Amino acid sequence: MAARAVALVVTAAAVLAVRGAGVAGVRLECTAASRSGAPPTLDVLAVNAGDQPARDVRPEVVYQRKTYSGETAALDPGARREWRVVLAPPSAPGTFAAMVHVHYVDALGRRGSVPVVAEVPAPDGSPALVRLRLEAHPVARAGSATLLIENPDSHPIGGRLVVVLAGGLATDPETLPAQVGAHGRTSVPLVLENRAALPSGSYPAYALFEYTASGEHHAAVARADVEVVADAAGTRARPLLVGVSALAATLALLAVAWRRAAARG
Repeated sequence: MAARAVALVVTAAAVLAVRGAGVAGVRLECTAASRSGAPPTLDVLAVNAGDQPARDVRPEVVYQRKTYSGETAALDPGARREWRVVLAPPSAPGTFAAMVHVHYVDALGRRGSVPVVAEVPAPDGSPALVRLRLEAHPVARAGSATLLIENPDSHPIGGRLVVVLAGGLATDPETLPAQVGAHGRTSVPLVLENRAALPSGSYPAYALFEYTASGEHHAAVARADVEVVADAAGTRARPLLVGVSALAATLALLAVAWRRAAARG
């Protein structure tokens, strides 16, 4: 029997909203919708909802250890672009995940990326039983997040956890093993770092838990918004540096005046 062209559509969405002038007016709204079929496809959509253009916009998709790239586009304010990425057929029954980074360059020449993680179900696969919840706290130079994993099954589950963040945010390691007992739950603490000194704003983050149960591959996905806030310590340090510089300049001027007065005397 021939496979249906479109059997199931699964959509994931992410919005990058930056406040202030650090990334000038960029506000990308990105979605990824998987369509099961032969072969499966992934529709990636990017909309520039900001007031400044975004250049070199392109999606990069990682799926089953393979990387796919879309054509580069320029998005003026209000513009949109859609890419259809043809994926390799699933290697086993179950549900897989496509990790997408939509790369861009803002009006100031700074590079960034918006992540989206979409589930890609294989034909005749069963849904994942594991439930995820990602909780993120505000990040200045560093912050924290917690991933909660709940297993309602009567068998323990072990798998791989992957954290997918917007460009400029990082956690180490990005991939780590995780285990959950039967009818149990566990929490995984994460440390988030603002390594690129991103400006204040809301940045999407995803957690992906991949595991195998009853011979099927499963992928459970959770999403949260990471709020990047101003670094209070850095804000206090800047006036202090300015004050020290002004004091040094004043002392230098006084020294020059004293030497001139001594020479006249």
